Amino acid sequence: MTDLSKTYLKRVFTGLFAAAIIGVAVVGACNTICAITAGFPLLSLWDDASPMQILIASAPFILLALLGVRARRPWIVALSLTFAFWAYYAYVITRPYEGGGANIGLGILMLFSPLPIAGASLLSLLFLAHGGRAYDLADGS
Repeated sequence: MTDLSKTYLKRVFTGLFAAAIIGVAVVGACNTICAITAGFPLLSLWDDASPMQILIASAPFILLALLGVRARRPWIVALSLTFAFWAYYAYVITRPYEGGGANIGLGILMLFSPLPIAGASLLSLLFLAHGGRAYDLADGS
């Protein structure tokens, strides 16, 4: 195995570990907030759906890890947007829901949230690789 492939594998495994930690932390924080506001025991919201929630929360980071991205900017962009989506999720589910049944719109939003998060982080990587800034794109240069 060459040094390049060893370096890549090290980056991938480090990134996948970070993705797993981020996913568990985000879902754990959201579950904790929801349990506290609803008056449930802290671990009562960990159920069969929790592994899928962790996968959804960590999906953009898994992509960055598999691509071997070491730059900080895409990770920070993905982390910021992940926290924004999950903070919105926690905000909505702690409020009284006027409709009957489940909030399907929120479920669809959270299911597809990794797509814009991954897109924005890869776009930030593109700007980083180009060496330009966002206003350079608007100027066409």
